[in-house]
Amino acid sequence: MLFRKLKVIWLFYRQFGLASNLVTVALIGVSLERIKDYFPLFIVYFLWFKLLSNGIIGYLTRRMFKDRFWFYYNLGLSETALFGGAFALDFLITLLLIFTTYQLLLRQ
Repeated sequence: MLFRKLKVIWLFYRQFGLASNLVTVALIGVSLERIKDYFPLFIVYFLWFKLLSNGIIGYLTRRMFKDRFWFYYNLGLSETALFGGAFALDFLITLLLIFTTYQLLLRQ
């Protein structure tokens, strides 16, 4: 049952995951030179900006795909569970990208 819900959340995340990950990669790329020196401050600003951009993406997703939520509801997930799970997944991917970039910069 849990695996099925995770698959449904992944299916939902794929609708806007590319846009969200492009924001992440763009932010890392823009601040690549500063990450090494100001990492704690970078994390704070980055996560606030990411939260803001996820809110905008979530709003647009609700407006554009409003008629598709019945599909997910029939599979047993509410809109809140979908967005919560998808944003948790996005947060994990974001942290993975940030810390991988940071570790690569430290090795140089």
